[in-house]
Amino acid sequence: MPVRTGFEQLCLSHLPQLGLKPAKKGLEEKNGVGFTFVPEPGVGKGYLWTYPINAACSLTIYDVVFHQDMSFHYHHPAALTVAVSSPSSAEPALTKPCTNPENLVGYFLEEGTFGHTIPKNTPVRSIGIGLMPEFYEQQLPALMGQETTQMKKAACALDGTVSLPEVESILHQMAAYLPQAGSAGLRYEAKVFDLLAALLEWNDLTLSAPTAASISAKDQEAMQSLKHFLLQNYSTKVDLQRLAQMCYMSKSKLTYLFRMLYGTTIYEFILACRIDRAKELLADREKKLSEIAALVGYERQSSFSAAFHQKTGVTPNEFRRQFWNK
Repeated sequence: MPVRTGFEQLCLSHLPQLGLKPAKKGLEEKNGVGFTFVPEPGVGKGYLWTYPINAACSLTIYDVVFHQDMSFHYHHPAALTVAVSSPSSAEPALTKPCTNPENLVGYFLEEGTFGHTIPKNTPVRSIGIGLMPEFYEQQLPALMGQETTQMKKAACALDGTVSLPEVESILHQMAAYLPQAGSAGLRYEAKVFDLLAALLEWNDLTLSAPTAASISAKDQEAMQSLKHFLLQNYSTKVDLQRLAQMCYMSKSKLTYLFRMLYGTTIYEFILACRIDRAKELLADREKKLSEIAALVGYERQSSFSAAFHQKTGVTPNEFRRQFWNK
């Protein structure tokens, strides 16, 4: 039997146990670049797509629902994973139950046997990179000209409770990109380096500023100004890059300091502002939901209703009825 490459061991060897087979020619994802797998008839629906960026780094995207409980066990090479995943996919890295539809996770698995059971009718979604030790212990330090010993520590701190918009955005950019056979490797590798740089920067900030008290007066003033700006402009579209430029800092530093000082992410803060204002507007029976949605920053009423329900547990109409039936 031929020796499997690290990529094959990491990304392919367990797929037959899940009833996943190569997609028929012409039905592959991503222009046929990489490897596309789909469930056997009757097993489930969706797909898994994976691409070996280089011998020690890969990208895997999957969106699958199985019609029955699916279990797998396989020999897993030592590898570090960073991904945005649904709870069922992120379970190995979560430190507590999580109901978020998407979670940023990182975990390291030593070489050995790994097993997991995927419950039936549970959406399994993930966008993730898999890094072999050769990549972050040898290739990355050689490229950067410095040690990257904190890489594994930083990745493993992503337990589903941390939000790093820059890292999450890069993963989604990788998923959205339609690869071309001649340039895909370079494109994806550049994104991997961007992601790891953002992760290392966040790790450095975490170590150097472990408490709010250690944040400089200048940075605290910048965060206070940003908070005031968001309170006045919560209904406008948020551009983290623009906010970072306003505060004269990187996006990673911006999101970290905001969470450190205010105990929430920028997006969560804006959402809270929008929902609080929406509650006030819902007290006016004459205002239509579409009008309220627009006033608090939503182009579509359906998006507003979904966000309101997620935050409060009731729909806008239910909230309005409860308000007037007090």
